[in-house]
Amino acid sequence: MEDDAHDWSLLPLDLLRKLGEKLHFPHRVVFRTVCKSWCSALPSIVFPYPWLLLPAEQIDDSCTFLSLSSDNEHRSSFKFSPVPPLYGMCYAGSNGSWVAIVDLAFNTSLLNPLTAAQIHLPSFLPLPRVEPLPNCGGYLCHNTDHSNSYFFEFETCRDYFIKKVVFSSNPTPQNHTAMVIRHEYPTAYTKAGMSKWTSLDFPVLDIIYHDGLFYILRCVSEVVAFDLSGDNPVKRVIIDLFNSDIELSDSFLSRSYVHQDKYLAFSSTGELFLIMRCNIYTDDSTKFETEGFMILKYNCESSSCWDEVRCLENQSLFIGMNNAYLLSIEGFSGLRANCIYFTDTFEGINCNIVTGRANPDIGLFDLEQEKIELCCMPYDKLLPPPIWFLPSIESYE
Repeated sequence: MEDDAHDWSLLPLDLLRKLGEKLHFPHRVVFRTVCKSWCSALPSIVFPYPWLLLPAEQIDDSCTFLSLSSDNEHRSSFKFSPVPPLYGMCYAGSNGSWVAIVDLAFNTSLLNPLTAAQIHLPSFLPLPRVEPLPNCGGYLCHNTDHSNSYFFEFETCRDYFIKKVVFSSNPTPQNHTAMVIRHEYPTAYTKAGMSKWTSLDFPVLDIIYHDGLFYILRCVSEVVAFDLSGDNPVKRVIIDLFNSDIELSDSFLSRSYVHQDKYLAFSSTGELFLIMRCNIYTDDSTKFETEGFMILKYNCESSSCWDEVRCLENQSLFIGMNNAYLLSIEGFSGLRANCIYFTDTFEGINCNIVTGRANPDIGLFDLEQEKIELCCMPYDKLLPPPIWFLPSIESYE
């Protein structure tokens, strides 16, 4: 009843402070977002480093976070419940404090896992050659000429076709733009006010959003910038395929890889990087894992356009399903300099689960020592793969 309502903002500050100090870290973050008086009751929250958002283990789980530290064995995980249930969701992308999630029906949205702010995007369905069979628990997928058909369960089909969702910084319901990389389908985009995804007919290896533009890695080393702010996409070639070349280092050539993932990343000063990730099978051919990395920086004055980078100095690089980024360790205690922090891919994690290998391919690569250290996870099987994000309590009005 309305007469029974209480104004919780009028609680004494010392009482609020005592209550807030008993909360775990993520709950303290949300505590400060309730109102001005609750915010003033606790000191400002300092986010020490990026977090990993882990998949929900059970249907009643909501959010599981893993915070990094310099001590691999003492990294802590904690659960958090104010957000919509995430069990069965695919983490398809992240940018800053926002994460793109996709459910089994290909419904897509952007979510801030700490504030529960959510922006709904158009569904990826219908997809040409994909026929939903809800009574059978999956989709019937036809090849290009419809000569053959294959049945995939809902989760398998979604995780196969949706490779990565990249979106603009600080999105709001009235102002957001997103692009998606899809297996066997052209990349597509949508933005506020659109009711569907619009295809762009060209191959894509990676996409990154930076300073109002989407940068697309095409083929081996060609980079194209897209401005989607107007009525029609505006394309500008940054690096032409025919005028660029990648000279692989001897250490990278010596690796017997079976697959390469490529990522674009920008530094805080606007420098463009290309990261090549070498994936191999172990000696017994049963485990798919990362063996090493090679980093290249765009140099417009170089004959090849790309120069190898062997040292990131006081920076760390974060790659995976996220909008890749470089961070200075000076602003994030616990990070190690000159390292690449990486998470598993759908291809790698699916391969390992099929072959009965549970331990995930998640860790850091020390550029100086060319050595990989795997991260200790709170549990073994991680599907979908976890995703990096930068915790923040900012939300739209």
